[in-house]
Amino acid sequence: MSNLTIPAVPTVNKSAEQTSTLHNYLLKIANSDAPYPNPIGEAEPLISYNGYYALNNTGAFLSIDTNLVVKNGVITPHVSIIYSQDGTSSNVYDLTGSKKAFDTVTWSGTTLKAQAGIDSAVPSFTLNFTREDNNQEITSTLSGQITRGASQLIVPIKGSTYNNPIPMAMYAGTYHKEDGKGAAILQIGTDNKIKYNYDNTIGNGGELQDVQTFIYNLNMYVFSFSNPIDKDLDYSIIMGTSAKGGMVCNDLFSIKNTKISIPRSIQTVTSTPVIKPVSVTNPKSEALAKFAGFYRINSSASIINNAFLSIEGQYKSVEGQPTVYTVTIGVSLDGTSSTVYTFDDTMTFEEGANGSVLTIPITDPVGSNLTINFTRQYKKAYPNAASYYGSVVNISGSYNVAQFEGESLLNVVPLMGFAGAPLKITSSSTETIVIKSSTEIEYKGVPYKNITVVPLMYIVGFIDNNENEIIFSLGTDGGKGNTSITTAYKTEMVNGKREKGSFISLDVYTAIPDGDSGAPQH
Repeated sequence: MSNLTIPAVPTVNKSAEQTSTLHNYLLKIANSDAPYPNPIGEAEPLISYNGYYALNNTGAFLSIDTNLVVKNGVITPHVSIIYSQDGTSSNVYDLTGSKKAFDTVTWSGTTLKAQAGIDSAVPSFTLNFTREDNNQEITSTLSGQITRGASQLIVPIKGSTYNNPIPMAMYAGTYHKEDGKGAAILQIGTDNKIKYNYDNTIGNGGELQDVQTFIYNLNMYVFSFSNPIDKDLDYSIIMGTSAKGGMVCNDLFSIKNTKISIPRSIQTVTSTPVIKPVSVTNPKSEALAKFAGFYRINSSASIINNAFLSIEGQYKSVEGQPTVYTVTIGVSLDGTSSTVYTFDDTMTFEEGANGSVLTIPITDPVGSNLTINFTRQYKKAYPNAASYYGSVVNISGSYNVAQFEGESLLNVVPLMGFAGAPLKITSSSTETIVIKSSTEIEYKGVPYKNITVVPLMYIVGFIDNNENEIIFSLGTDGGKGNTSITTAYKTEMVNGKREKGSFISLDVYTAIPDGDSGAPQH
C-alpha cells in the first residue's frame, strides 16, 4: 500500500469543487461592499460547536456549518443549520445573511434557539450543547428539539461530533513547493490575512500579493478566492499537516466553467526531513495514536522558535490477524525542518490518571530526551483570532534543558464516525460504500477487511478484487452528509512489492447525492 498520510492529488481536485458553489456566492456578497445582513450577533458562541453531529436515528444528522467571509482582515461568519432526519434528504437553514431562515436567533449559556414563524415551512430549533473531554474522542454533544411549523410537532434529538473548528492562524507560515525550492507560493498570517503568489504556477518566480477577499470553511479547512485581475480564475487551498512536511496543503488553481484544474502540494518545511531508524513496533502504538494531531510549541528557550510536534497514527487491519498500529512523530525546533521518528520499542508511553507521557531517547546530544505529557481537555485557544476556538489536547514537556507547552485543535475521527446511510454517486446508484466497522468496509457490494486507516486525515486505503488501489478521502459536504472522494489507481508489482500505478478514476460518493452543498436555496 502506498503512503496514505497525505491524500492523492486528484482527491483535492473534486474536494474543492464541492465547496465552490457556496464560496462563489459568498465571495460575490463580500465584493459588493454592501453591509452583511443579519450577522450572527449574540449567537456567535455557537461557532465553537461547529461540526457534523450524528443523531440518534441511523443516517440522521445535524450540522452547524460556518464559513468565514474575510475582507481586508475583517471576519464575518456565515452560519447555517443543516438537518437530515433520515439520511436520505436534508435541508439547509441559514442563521445569518440575506437568506436568514428564522425570525429570531438567540443564545443563552450553551443553548441556541432559532425560532421560525408558526406558519413557516422552516422548523424551529432548540439545541443545547455540552463540551466533552473523554477517551472516545467526542468533542461535543447536543440535545434538544425541533418544532415543526403550524403542526407544532416536536421531534427530540440527540447527537455527537468529533469535529472542532480550526482557526486560520493555526496554519500560519510560508509555503513552498515540496522540495522547498523556488519563490514562496502562499503565506498565512496570524492576523486573518493571507498572501498568494498568482504568478507562480510551477514553483518559481513571482511574489506574494495580499488576498483582499476570501472564504475560509471551518469544517473542511478550505480557503477559496479568485484572481484579482481575471475573475474566471479560482483558487482553493485545502489545509492539512504532516510529520515530514509540517503544515501542508493542496493548492488548486481552476478555470470557471471548464474542467481545467491544476493541483499541487505545498508545505512549510523547506529542508529534507531527517528520518530516524526504526526498531520493533511499540505495543502501545494504539494508545498513542489517539493523540495524533499538530501541536504548536511554546517555550522561552532560545533553541525553540516556531517549533511544532506533528503526530500521525494509522492502523492496518488484516482479516484473521491483530490490527497493527503505526505512529510517526515529526519534531521541528524551527518550523522549517523536521526530524521524523516512528514510535518503537526504544520509546515509552505511560498512561495515567493525570495524563499520558511519551518519552523519546535522544542520543545527540546525549541525555537530551524528549518527554511529552498529553492531557485530553478542551481549553480556549487562539484568543486573538476569535472567541470560539479551543484545543482538544494539551501537552507539556521537556527537551534537553528546555521546557515547553503546546496544544492541538485537530482531532482524530474513528472510522465509525462516518457510518450511517450508504454512500452513493447518484441517488439511483446501486454501487455503494458502507462503513461496517472500524476494520471492515463494503465497496460496490464487496466486503473488504484488509484495510489501512488514517483517523486524523479521514483516509481509508485498500486493494480491491481487481488489484487496484482504492483510497477513500472521507468528510462531509453540507446537505449531502457524509462524503467519500474515492480515487482508484492501477497497481503493479515492483521487486516483489506492490506499487501505485496510473490514475484510473475519481468519484464522489455521498449519503444524499441530491442534497444541497450549502448555497442558500430559500
